[in-house]
Amino acid sequence: MRVLVLVGLVAAVGCSDSECDPTAERCSYKNDVSTITVGAGVEDEDTCQSWTLNNPTELWVTSITQHNDGAYHHANWFFVPDNNFKLPDGAWSCSENNFEELVAGLQGGYLFALSTQSQTETQTLPRGSAIRIPPWSRLIGSSHLLNATDFDITTTMSIEIATVPAEDVQAKLAPARIQYKDLNLDPGKSSSFTTECRLDLANADLWNEPLDYTLYYTLTHYHTLGMYQQLEVLGGPRDGEVIMRHEGQGDNAGTAIEPPFDLVAAGAQGLRLTCGFHNPRSVPVGWGIGDQEMCVMALQATTPIGWVGDVTGNDTVAGVAPNGEVQHRGPCTMQAFPWDFEKEGGKGH
Repeated sequence: MRVLVLVGLVAAVGCSDSECDPTAERCSYKNDVSTITVGAGVEDEDTCQSWTLNNPTELWVTSITQHNDGAYHHANWFFVPDNNFKLPDGAWSCSENNFEELVAGLQGGYLFALSTQSQTETQTLPRGSAIRIPPWSRLIGSSHLLNATDFDITTTMSIEIATVPAEDVQAKLAPARIQYKDLNLDPGKSSSFTTECRLDLANADLWNEPLDYTLYYTLTHYHTLGMYQQLEVLGGPRDGEVIMRHEGQGDNAGTAIEPPFDLVAAGAQGLRLTCGFHNPRSVPVGWGIGDQEMCVMALQATTPIGWVGDVTGNDTVAGVAPNGEVQHRGPCTMQAFPWDFEKEGGKGH
C-alpha cells in the first residue's frame, strides 16, 4: 500500500546573489523542492517533483548537488519547457499527470540522476563542459522512494545547480542511456551482463554524416547485488580498451572521463557495457525494484545525437569465466535522435 504524504514546500529559489547574471558570470540556484513523508515499509515509483526555474535566459549547468533526509532510492531529473506540466511546484503523481521520462528527455533534456540511496552528493562535469537548460524551463525529478525502516521518514529534497556563462563552455553535452533490462541473475553465483551498442549504425540511420562522439561523463546504476560496471571501446584497433570501470557492491557513482574519450579517434564503432553482480540467494533475480536488480548507465558527450540503447530480450549465456562468473550477453536495440542545442524552452509568465 502506497503511503506518501506531501507535508509542505520551502521556497528558496534564485541565485546565491540576487544580482547574478548567468549570461556574464558564474551563478548558483538552490531550492528545497519538496518535503514529503514516506510511510514505514513503503516503496513507491510514482512520485514526481518539479521546480520551475523562472529563468529568462539559458543556463549552462556545470555541477548539480542534491541533499535529502533519506527514503530516496533513486531519482532521474529532467528539464522541460515551463508550459508543460503546469502544476504547483513540489510533489505530484507521475502517472496521474502522464509524465514519461523519454518524452521529457525529448521535450527538454536529461540533467542528472541520484546515485542509489545517496543522501548528499555533488556531480561535477569536466572543466569546460556543460549541459544547456533553455530559457523558461521546469526541472522534474522522477523518484523511486524506499523506506525499509519501521518508522515514517519525513524527507526534504534540496537541489542546487551551478552555472557558467556560455562563453566559458567549450563542450556542449548531449545525453544517452544504456539499460540491460533482460536480467537473470543466476542463484548462488556471480553473473555478468554485456551488451554492445553500435553508435555508428544508429548515427548513420539519422543522416549521412560520420559519427562524432566524445564521452565526458558516466553515471552507474545498480542495486545491492551489483558489484561493478565497465564501459569499453567497441570495434576498431582498440576494441576492448576500458574507458571506465566502477567497482563497489551496491555503490553507484558519477565518473568524469578525463581526458574526454573520442570514440572516432579510437576507431570505435560504439560502446560495450558490462554489469557484474553476485547473487547469494537460492532464487534467480531479475529486473525491477524492491529486491530485484538494474543495470543502467547514463552518459554525457559532445555529439549531435542523443540516444538510448536497451536490452529487452534474447539474453543468452555466452560462457563461464575462470573465476566462475556466468557471462550473459544480449543485443542492444538502439534509438537515436538529433540533439537540438538551441531548444527554445517555455513561455514564462
